[in-house]
Amino acid sequence: MPILALPTRRTFPSELVPDEAHVVQFYTHDGVLLDGLASSFGKALRAGEAVVIVMTKSHERGLRKRLTAQGINLKEAAEQGRFVAMDACKALDLFMDRGAPNRQKFLHKFGNIIRDAENAADVRNRRVMVFGEMVAVLWKQEQVDAAIRLEQLWNELARTRFFFLHCAYPAKGMQGEPYHTICAEHAVVIPA
Repeated sequence: MPILALPTRRTFPSELVPDEAHVVQFYTHDGVLLDGLASSFGKALRAGEAVVIVMTKSHERGLRKRLTAQGINLKEAAEQGRFVAMDACKALDLFMDRGAPNRQKFLHKFGNIIRDAENAADVRNRRVMVFGEMVAVLWKQEQVDAAIRLEQLWNELARTRFFFLHCAYPAKGMQGEPYHTICAEHAVVIPA
């Protein structure tokens, strides 16, 4: 069960959420999602923390534009290993087997990515900020069971790595038992 349900906001209220939380946001407008992510991730990058994004290409372009407008040098952060950007569709190819997430492949690949980002951060013993949109891609493809399993694997990975995970789904079509199951896999739910 979620520990906290937050009202919809233009920016993500990261100060209200535990450092290691697994958050899900349901959104109706891309701009609201991207503005909130840019606010949180901009603060993290300015503070020397590491950010890993696994997004659709259109959302990645929107986030990069917003972070650059804040004066964040993404090229430099990427060269330092503090900003890692991955295409959500291509990332799924790294661990999906016959329509389902392969546990070992996922834990190995993303465990290493998060460990490397931790090591690259200027600030020690701080969480890595992660945004994952692979679950939304699976949901859109009507692979609901795979999306739920991937949420569970993120929770399993959180038992061995220290990171803050923000997931997001378009609010349209989110209802019924699968919606409640998705919410139950998160510590914090931000409704649309």
